[in-house]
Amino acid sequence: MPLSLLHNARQTLQRFAPDFAKLLTELPFEQREAADSPVVDWFKHTGPVALLVPKAGGGLGASACEALQVQLALGALSPSLAVASTMHQFSVASLVAVAARGAGAEGLLLSAIAKQRLLLASGFAEGVPGGGILDAGMEAVQLADGVRLSGSKQPCSLSSSMDLLTASYSRTSEDGEELMIALIPASAPGISRHPFWGNSALAAAQSQELRLEDVYVSDKMIFSAGLKSQLGDVQTIGFIWFELLISASYLGACMGLVERAIDERRWSDQQRVQLACQLQLCLSALEGLAHEVEHLQGNADDLLARLLLTRYGIEQQLASASDLAHQMLGGLSFIRSNQGCDWLASTRGLQFHPPGRFSMTANLDRYLQGATFSIANGVTP
Repeated sequence: MPLSLLHNARQTLQRFAPDFAKLLTELPFEQREAADSPVVDWFKHTGPVALLVPKAGGGLGASACEALQVQLALGALSPSLAVASTMHQFSVASLVAVAARGAGAEGLLLSAIAKQRLLLASGFAEGVPGGGILDAGMEAVQLADGVRLSGSKQPCSLSSSMDLLTASYSRTSEDGEELMIALIPASAPGISRHPFWGNSALAAAQSQELRLEDVYVSDKMIFSAGLKSQLGDVQTIGFIWFELLISASYLGACMGLVERAIDERRWSDQQRVQLACQLQLCLSALEGLAHEVEHLQGNADDLLARLLLTRYGIEQQLASASDLAHQMLGGLSFIRSNQGCDWLASTRGLQFHPPGRFSMTANLDRYLQGATFSIANGVTP
């Protein structure tokens, strides 16, 4: 029995990617989420790759609310794919923000993403223990017509299927340290992939270590995201999209687990409704913020602060709801299959994405006391 809270999400996914959900459900959950799963390749060929590319560029032109619903639907079917596709979608959204402010090659690249179904992987420094959220992930050697980048990103989702990698590096300018973003073809000489992900949960996200050794990037594929000490509009918008979509992806994963528990009519109607209350609370919070993203006019820092507060609250709700749903499935389900355990573990990944709650405590506390929020200098746990 389908969970009614997912009805709108599934209709939205069907509208933007007809029968893609049906394709996913043809594989058992264990195969969908396995390391050798084809779900990312299916997404590349028939999924909503161009979801956030504007219609003028040949894309689907989805709104923030629609993108939120798509990630919910994907999360309920394949948590791995939802998380992996978030990395692509928020990178595209950031590129849209860059294109709106410049007259470079960004518009042509967005059209190529839509027409050629290109996947973007995110190579920012979010996996570095003790590293700042804005710390550059690569060492750069400046050339007359570009740079050569060296470094490692671990883990990097979409590593096998990506067409382009977005990587960050620092450049010293007159105003201070500047965060630069490089768009690198996946086939560029010097890029290698290495095993990294050892957990069976979220194993289908194609999360490997990417190593770059003297990878050349032309100036045409490099743009500035602003000063590291003073978050620019493009950086802030990128973080807003990331937090919105990654939260939706994990909420969808929890909804999928709850749907299974409710479908089996386990325990009492009171407990099943309790689960629905928690999920609806999270969903309504994200939907309200998605509407704000659509109509954003200035004060993006305030919206990002409230998105982070919402995300950290959702983390707590998902832990409680997924624990109860997993318990409701019963001991025999636990004994006979890893499915419930992997699904449960998949709902917990949100807390490991940057910026972690503890790294943002001081920043958010200052915001609550009336200061302008800044994500700068936040350190990942």
